[in-house]
Amino acid sequence: MDGRKSTTCYIFTLDGTTISWKSKLQGRVSLSTTEAEYVTISKAAEEIIWLKNNLTEFGKQQDDSSLFSNNQSVIFLAKNQILYSKCKHIELKYHFIRNLINDGDLFLLKISGAKSSANMLTKTITTTKLRLCNASTDL
Repeated sequence: MDGRKSTTCYIFTLDGTTISWKSKLQGRVSLSTTEAEYVTISKAAEEIIWLKNNLTEFGKQQDDSSLFSNNQSVIFLAKNQILYSKCKHIELKYHFIRNLINDGDLFLLKISGAKSSANMLTKTITTTKLRLCNASTDL
């Protein structure tokens, strides 16, 4: 808590089943929430590429990949090639996500924080959220 580092966390599902997840402190201190979440979606995009390659080896072709974020400014930054003065400090290696979006390999979509399962990796789990997860396993 004293290190001021943000947490990268994501959860990937396939046909309703969690197949990959991560919750780890970032190796750097971010200057804004947008930067911290931009780093997170870039790391998640790396995982998507790895998962798609592995699924292909197992004979399961994954044509479309959707990545959800609850931060509108991150979605705007990732979808637009214009670098703003407030974002020029973000390392270039994180901007490769723009190529994935432009090439149609990845779709970055908005999700509300209440519906984001990855929030459980960084926030206190409420009874409502726990019931939501339990309800999805009762199918």
